[in-house]
Amino acid sequence: MDLKALDQWTRDVPITGERGGIYDSTGRLLAGCETVYTVYVRPNAVTDKIATARGLSVVLGVDENYLLNKFRTGVSEVTVKKKVKKDKVDEIRKMGLTGVYFAQNVTRIYPHGDFLSAVLGFCNVDCIGQSGIEGYYNEYLTGVDGKILTETDLVGREIEDAGVYYLAGQKGCDVYLTVDYAIQSFLQNAVDEAYKEFQAKGAACIMMDAQTGAIVGLARAPSYDLNNLPRDNLETLMYLSKNTLVCDVYEPGSTFKILTAAMGLEEGLFTSSSSVYCPGYRIVDGQRIKCWKTIGHGAQNFVKGVQNSCNCLFMDVALALGKERLYDGFSKFGITEKTGVDIWGEGKGLTINEGSAKNVDIARMGFGQAVAVTPIGLLTACCSVINGGNLLTPYIVDHVVKQDGTVVYNGEKRIKRQTVSKETSELMCKILESVVTEGGGKNAAVAGYSIGGKTGTAQKYANGRVEKGLYLSSFVGFTPTDNPRYIILMTVDEPSTGVYYGSMVAAPYAAKIFSQLFTYLDWKSSEAEKREELSMPDLIGMDLSEADRTLKNLGVTYEYNEVNGERITYQLPAPGSSITTDIVVYLEG
Repeated sequence: MDLKALDQWTRDVPITGERGGIYDSTGRLLAGCETVYTVYVRPNAVTDKIATARGLSVVLGVDENYLLNKFRTGVSEVTVKKKVKKDKVDEIRKMGLTGVYFAQNVTRIYPHGDFLSAVLGFCNVDCIGQSGIEGYYNEYLTGVDGKILTETDLVGREIEDAGVYYLAGQKGCDVYLTVDYAIQSFLQNAVDEAYKEFQAKGAACIMMDAQTGAIVGLARAPSYDLNNLPRDNLETLMYLSKNTLVCDVYEPGSTFKILTAAMGLEEGLFTSSSSVYCPGYRIVDGQRIKCWKTIGHGAQNFVKGVQNSCNCLFMDVALALGKERLYDGFSKFGITEKTGVDIWGEGKGLTINEGSAKNVDIARMGFGQAVAVTPIGLLTACCSVINGGNLLTPYIVDHVVKQDGTVVYNGEKRIKRQTVSKETSELMCKILESVVTEGGGKNAAVAGYSIGGKTGTAQKYANGRVEKGLYLSSFVGFTPTDNPRYIILMTVDEPSTGVYYGSMVAAPYAAKIFSQLFTYLDWKSSEAEKREELSMPDLIGMDLSEADRTLKNLGVTYEYNEVNGERITYQLPAPGSSITTDIVVYLEG
């Protein structure tokens, strides 16, 4: 039978090809599918229209008279109801009604609701990816539709004892992320808490593998439930689904000083012992530019100036570099280009046109003003400073696999270029570690572990000018300092409780994340021998109050994330693990 004849003598019921799943790096399902059905009626094949309308009305809750009128209009096919659950379909099948058919469809489900929502993205009602991973990798995730073909006569009546042809649909590819569910949980809890504590406009955090560029966690608040999208309010949907860490640009402030310091050392203009004097300001192009400490830091060497986050030091470095070398440095670090991360909507940084930049602009750029970056762009640039000088392309998908196991795509480490020498990188790691142990980053410290980093407090602009009282607080940090493995950027946008310094707002939450990371990875503390070691109890199956008592008796604090109920279903560390009382246990119910 040729295709024209097949189309003339058959009726088809579509079977939607199932969309592939999205999984974290450990194989935990983050986005899946649920089978639902569309119920059709072909009036010409119905033996008893009244009984059929009545039966469908009872099971599906559709008005009986409405259905009966539809059956009598002479149309060849009537759609009774969409997204019908399997138990309802089974109930209808048992009635033995003629002329009733079921088209199998799939609908997207997200087992963890608002978890990783800005990363995963969402699909439209036809299960086509619209944002995030769902959109970027839609071609891989989309399945191939099938159909059920039934032989009919010219008016659409089924031919008795005729054949039924089943053309199976094919499931799309499965996508595995570089994101680790546990680490993502640490980040999400931190941004949720910071968002609430400081009554902020938003909070966000991203963590990367400093050696490969793989993103192991990316969280923002406020978030939204992917199973309950505000589709009727497009503005709200777009705001909530926007991945600000990738899309938006901002003036970074003092975290940018990591790059300025690295450029000054790399060019041989400064050494760690170079002397700098800070009276609290510099006069550049006739303008008085203040240090954040207006009474000045006095005499200090380069390392102490970085620890103090002294604006005067970084103005000196930028001016010593001069316009050409400064802008060459920006190019090396990729400030004004996209990182190439596999996430939709990436923006790129902004600088003053090189030909228009004056010395006063260069001085301000040195300490992170008069320049704008994307959070992921800044983190990627800083990553190169501490990983030996490799500017990496960040990525969030580890691999994509067909249902037969064939890998069709691999995310992998990609080095764009060298930004600084290995020697400069090693020196910067030591200097940034001293910022956490002795300088303004102390609140990011975790006893017994090596952490380096830099805080930032950036003023925000509105209508082209600095808006009084609006800040973005941030912290860039990494660990361990002798061979950095993980690097993090924590931001809190417009904290409104009166506290806004990055050292007070963002750094403590970075410390909290690092502490949980060390526990999860079972990294031993240099101070472990000084603290009593305990065995982690098995809390799975306990209700929250019982788990609370158990941990309090041990003197251990915890964080709890309610997903399904109050009984504990997941815990970190695992039962039986060796722990000390200074850790924070993570529980999920």
